[in-house]
Amino acid sequence: MLNSQALDDVAVAPAAAHSTVAQPVYDIEIVAETDAMRARLAAVYRDGFATPFQTPEWISAWYATVGIKREAEPLLVFVTEHATGQAVMTLPLVRHRSDGLDVIDFADLGVTDYNAPILGPAAPASPEDFRALWERIVKALPKADLVQLRKMPATIDGHPNPLVLLRGVSPSHSPGFSVRLPDEWDGYLQTLGKKFRKELGRSLRLFEKEGATAFNRIDTVSEAHSVLAVMNAQQRARLDEMGYAYVLEEDAYHAFYDGLASEGLSSGSTVLTTLTCDGAIVAALLGVTNGKSFAMVRLSHAGGDWMKIGPGRLVIERTMHALHATGCRHFDFSLGDYPYKSGFGVTPSPLLDFVAARSWRGRMKAARDLTKAAVKRGLKACGVSLVPQSVKDRYRRYHAAS
Repeated sequence: MLNSQALDDVAVAPAAAHSTVAQPVYDIEIVAETDAMRARLAAVYRDGFATPFQTPEWISAWYATVGIKREAEPLLVFVTEHATGQAVMTLPLVRHRSDGLDVIDFADLGVTDYNAPILGPAAPASPEDFRALWERIVKALPKADLVQLRKMPATIDGHPNPLVLLRGVSPSHSPGFSVRLPDEWDGYLQTLGKKFRKELGRSLRLFEKEGATAFNRIDTVSEAHSVLAVMNAQQRARLDEMGYAYVLEEDAYHAFYDGLASEGLSSGSTVLTTLTCDGAIVAALLGVTNGKSFAMVRLSHAGGDWMKIGPGRLVIERTMHALHATGCRHFDFSLGDYPYKSGFGVTPSPLLDFVAARSWRGRMKAARDLTKAAVKRGLKACGVSLVPQSVKDRYRRYHAAS
């Protein structure tokens, strides 16, 4: 049930016509033509700060596949400093229909784990300066009922995320989980639990006894597409076995991951690894990286007797080891508090949401969402869950088996 307090808690943003704003301090430009995005994205990304989910390859592939399929209008917002032309920030946004409302959102729609701007060297240094800039960005955006920015990290490549300073920000439904490694790989292994270290060693020994085994980092597009096809089959089979729907079945999702591989393998921003035995793929891991941080995106493995070895955990450990040797020190296991992650020594990192209403319909929707989120947080604090225990047990068994 809605109440006046819930309505008062909803941020209200003024509606404005779709326009480009250019004033003495900042220039704000909104680009909707996907063909014109790539070169500009590459330039701001090269000189800026971003999570691995805001690489030019990720954003371009998303707009060209998932965005088109879901009829999302591209709104790539470039903000530059008027006097110098330096990049301030770049926001990969879209406008789409949801529950009968026009919503401005990050380029996500369930695909992007962490949403954030690409910060430029001229990003505002104070909360007051950014809030003033945000008001101008909102005025430049097209008409919508809601502006909702979800799953935002508090920091971006070690720099504060200015979006989380907006009034009305609240915790997301789930944190991310990551681990930062020391310079010595053996030093990291010593931080893990003794039981988990023994399990990893046992998994590797059992795997190597099965035949001609290998760990591979895929470096050609044709091979990557073949591996992704195997990943699709393995994930579909596993989820069918567990009684879950395979949500990545749509062609747009296949096209997105194929595009991510096609564009990202050559630049190094996409990482695809496999464990093979006698030429057959036993496990595969897809992730994205900016060189310093690696984020897991998809994980698959063969079922049957291979489950006794734990190939999912093994391909994660082998990938971490390989990337650590190249200088990568931060490994992000992304969303979800699944048991297999804890063995790797991960810690939670909070994610944040911001919702601003721009119409009375948007305000009602935002108030309902805030009330629902508050109830869930209150129940969770009391140890009460609305998810049946049988469902949670099945979900955790599935991910533990990964």
